[in-house]
Amino acid sequence: MNEALLSSKKLDWCTPADFFAELDQEFHFNLDPAATDKSAKCARYFTPADDGLKESWGGSCVFCNPPYGRNIAEWVKKGYEESQKPGTVVVMLIPSRTDTSYFHDYILHGKADEIRFLRGRLKFTDEDGNAKDSAPFPSAVVIWRSKDMGQSLRDMVLDLIKGESMTANEIAATLSDRGQQVSRSDVGPILTKAQAAGKAKNAGKRVCSVTGRSAIVWTAAEGA
Repeated sequence: MNEALLSSKKLDWCTPADFFAELDQEFHFNLDPAATDKSAKCARYFTPADDGLKESWGGSCVFCNPPYGRNIAEWVKKGYEESQKPGTVVVMLIPSRTDTSYFHDYILHGKADEIRFLRGRLKFTDEDGNAKDSAPFPSAVVIWRSKDMGQSLRDMVLDLIKGESMTANEIAATLSDRGQQVSRSDVGPILTKAQAAGKAKNAGKRVCSVTGRSAIVWTAAEGA
């Protein structure tokens, strides 16, 4: 066990490269406000000397894995406040500590657009990219979007089926896990209209992982 990594005093829990790459493929980040010269994930970044808490994140697509020390609440507050600026998306990787005041004040109760609770424990790295032991806490990816950058439910549904074939119930369950208030009855009409518009297609049937029953599987139409 790496005692330094697991210490509460350890602040630089660096993001695993493959985990970041998957998120980057979805969001196309252009700012890392909590980085070092070694750990930076974007061409534009702020180091401790710059102090990302004092810099503006507005107008950027931000990936932030903040220091996990006493001032993590300040970073969460900063992420929420910066996301109110036009043209801004903030994606933050933090410990899933839902009992904390900052989680309730700036993430829960509709403050965040999405909360993606991660299954299992991440293996963070050091600044050189060397993997360490699994974290002693669960993690969550929190997403805030400015009003002009907010995704419609239709866009969320179509984005999901670009990655894999899914039933309407599976789509609804996935979006619900991300903090959206969505049901099967919301998703069905979207898929039907998207099919008529040439954006989605019926890919046959299989057993739905949610209901255990045979259901239509949907996927994105070619070129959509």
